[in-house]
Amino acid sequence: MMISWQELTIDVFVEQLNTAYQRTYGDIDQDFGRIVAWCGRLALENIANSDALFHDVDHTIMVSLAGQAIIEGKHLREGGVTPRDWMHFMIAVLCHDIGYVKGVCRYDLNDTFATGVGNETVFISPEGTDVALTPYHVDRSKLFVRERFETGLLQDMTKQLDTDLIASYIEMTRFPSPNGELYQDTKGFGGLVRAADFVGQLGDPDYLRKVPALFYEFHELGLNETFGYHAPNDLRKNYASFYWKSVNPFIQDALQYLRLTEDGKQWIANMHSHVFDSEHGLHE
Repeated sequence: MMISWQELTIDVFVEQLNTAYQRTYGDIDQDFGRIVAWCGRLALENIANSDALFHDVDHTIMVSLAGQAIIEGKHLREGGVTPRDWMHFMIAVLCHDIGYVKGVCRYDLNDTFATGVGNETVFISPEGTDVALTPYHVDRSKLFVRERFETGLLQDMTKQLDTDLIASYIEMTRFPSPNGELYQDTKGFGGLVRAADFVGQLGDPDYLRKVPALFYEFHELGLNETFGYHAPNDLRKNYASFYWKSVNPFIQDALQYLRLTEDGKQWIANMHSHVFDSEHGLHE
């Protein structure tokens, strides 16, 4: 029997989703927890087929774990996070980047892919990786949620699941964050999904080691020249500047929630450690 580390990772993570729900809600409305666990497997099995170098299964798991820590802290501090709220939030973090994966939307066919806007499609050269879908991935992720969860597949639970709400949370992960009052929210569930995306990426203890993968995704998109990056180490050097200017303003409320749990404190410590490394030139 051949061992699949990807399969083992997915199995362990799905079990962790079940544990996280039970830790917060016990035996209350267990169907919500089961739906999230099922969705976790659905999302990760699809993402496992992607050839994007950075936006892979590991990235989605890290964002989801950060999201769990944030939503748990919010529930501890303020209360009122219902099992249904938890379900919508977690499905959004699990599916926030699934739009990168070629073939997950109904109108994806050969080298033509749905943009996520109406019935619009776009040709993507087969020479590129899934990262070529970066300009469309947010809308495609929203489309995936609507296509999969508006079908009655979940039977009686379908009426409990608001796909427009999940899509609105995923919309908040658009980067750079557009102007407008909607995108200024940092405390609502949508703003916290965006915070989970930031924290899960930048608070990953292995983030600085994974930077070359992100560098080559930027290379495929032609963004390294725009950003002034000539080598992967340039991203490491720029970590602190990026964190303080582009990330910190959007995660202030999330940081308050993270400070309430041991897992949350570790996420904060990871980010501060990377900032220290970057500011003190430890990768030069």
